Amino acid sequence: MKSAYAACVWLLLFAFSAPAAQAQDKVRVGAYASISDAGLYIAKDKGYFAEQGLSVEIVQVNTGTEMTSQLANGDLDASGGAPGAGLYNAVRQGIELKIVADKGSSLAGHGYFAFVVRKELADKIKQPADMRGHLLAVTGYGAGAPSEVTIHKLLESGGLKESEINQVNMQFADIAAALGTGKVDIGVLIEPLVSQVVNKGIAVAWKRVDTVYPNQQYGALMYGPGIMKRPDVAKRFMIAYLKAVRFYNDALEGKASRDELVSILTKNTSVRNPEVYRDMVFPGLDRNGRLNVAGMKADVEWWVAAGRMKQSVPVEKLVDASYAEEAAKAIDAAK
Repeated sequence: MKSAYAACVWLLLFAFSAPAAQAQDKVRVGAYASISDAGLYIAKDKGYFAEQGLSVEIVQVNTGTEMTSQLANGDLDASGGAPGAGLYNAVRQGIELKIVADKGSSLAGHGYFAFVVRKELADKIKQPADMRGHLLAVTGYGAGAPSEVTIHKLLESGGLKESEINQVNMQFADIAAALGTGKVDIGVLIEPLVSQVVNKGIAVAWKRVDTVYPNQQYGALMYGPGIMKRPDVAKRFMIAYLKAVRFYNDALEGKASRDELVSILTKNTSVRNPEVYRDMVFPGLDRNGRLNVAGMKADVEWWVAAGRMKQSVPVEKLVDASYAEEAAKAIDAAK
């Protein structure tokens, strides 16, 4: 009798729990498989999304155009991406989305991007003014990439104009190779390529971006109309995301398992070798998802002045910080 009773209880529990599991809200999220996507991968792997009743599918996106179009047509509910000129131009043309949280910035100690100088020229290029006449390789040159504004700030600090240096547009891996063959003098690289060219003796890390443009917003989390029409889902998604970002920061500060963080990153990002994470500088992810809106507005002004954008856009209307603010409060209240 006892076993039959226990079996009935188990069946009743299963009957009530199964529909609940099936009722999870589905969310489709775009990511570039980059380390700055850490918050998304951590939230999924550590079960933070599931805790919030969300079934999240993370799909690969490769370009900003692909990301904005998929957000607009509903193929994606949310995505990481760069708040560059291309994004602002798309919004000006009518694509509906909101920038809702930080997903990568040059916080102090997080110079994830760096200006690297070919080792043979390390003694000759010490100050920004020394860049005059040299060849600088950068990804996204002329296309309104956030790194272009960083370059402008570095040149400006040395009293240089853009016309006084030579710039070429190259992919990150090609920049690293060109430094090795001596075809370029200075490159703007992303980690772990920065650490790799330094460790191989190809180049020296000259200027990290957190010292050139502190707190620059080079990555952001965006919501499309699909998830914004489900405000409760959008709120729960943000709670899970910020819990993950806090774990990320705790792991880097020695307050949580760094090994667990590296395991999640090697599983999900393009950087598969766990040994690489020992030397590299990690992207900055704000614990509360705060955005540098003032910096974003200044970037837009520069892109317009430099001809990367035809018209300005009101950044403050594109940003909705309420999701992150409410999620941070909810996490803090639950402690």
